[in-house]
Amino acid sequence: MVSWKPPGHWLKPSRDAYERSIEFLMAIVAGSPQMELKENVQSLPNITVQGTSRRWYNINTRVTYIEDYIEVEGDYREVKEVHWSINIHAAAWKKDIIEGNPFAVSLCINPRSESRSLPIGDQVAALALALQNDKTTAMRIPLLAQFIVSPRNALKEVYQFSEEGVVMEDEGFLLPEDYDEYGFEEDDVIDELHQDWPCIGAVQPHHFEHLALEIENRQLDSWMERQEEHANRDMEHPWHHDEDRIWQLEDNLRKGRR
Repeated sequence: MVSWKPPGHWLKPSRDAYERSIEFLMAIVAGSPQMELKENVQSLPNITVQGTSRRWYNINTRVTYIEDYIEVEGDYREVKEVHWSINIHAAAWKKDIIEGNPFAVSLCINPRSESRSLPIGDQVAALALALQNDKTTAMRIPLLAQFIVSPRNALKEVYQFSEEGVVMEDEGFLLPEDYDEYGFEEDDVIDELHQDWPCIGAVQPHHFEHLALEIENRQLDSWMERQEEHANRDMEHPWHHDEDRIWQLEDNLRKGRR
């Protein structure tokens, strides 16, 4: 399925590590009905993932070759060194990912710096698992949370969700205070937290906590409004305005009754 081969100057331990990482990645995909692995034009992994939010992600692995020099028996030889890049696109519908239409956006999410020394298969597997558990991962990466709650129609004008903010197609920025114009779809709101996922630390959280806090506050305000409406419907005359019930409560407490 993934037929890319390491360059000739790689030592055997590096080659073996690469092969094991690809085998690990293929096993992860094979064990998940929410993932699909294909080979891209460079014969490297291209994975489609459906998250627990029902949103879709595409993880595409790319390689560029940079001129470098290695020492061989005291002499330096010019080689083409490998530099990896992982591109992530996301969408509300699977067909948006497949077609690459304007409703598919870029997500600026990368492996943590300490994870970038791992073989590429391990890095891609960690990202695939993180995006499959996107609701949990979104609690650590606010830009992912912002994507999850964005209505599909609003995504058409977006180029990328990044650490700095939402980059629009016209190279402008959508600030958090301007986001209300699109509204939020009820089905898109992040609901209860799932149990902690042990590999979540493999993904780099970005420092945009105020967006996550804003989403949380919206949910809390909405919940409180619903509770207040429910209470007003069920109690036309609240008990704390009824003097007889107040005296009865005091008498019960005094007598040790409930």
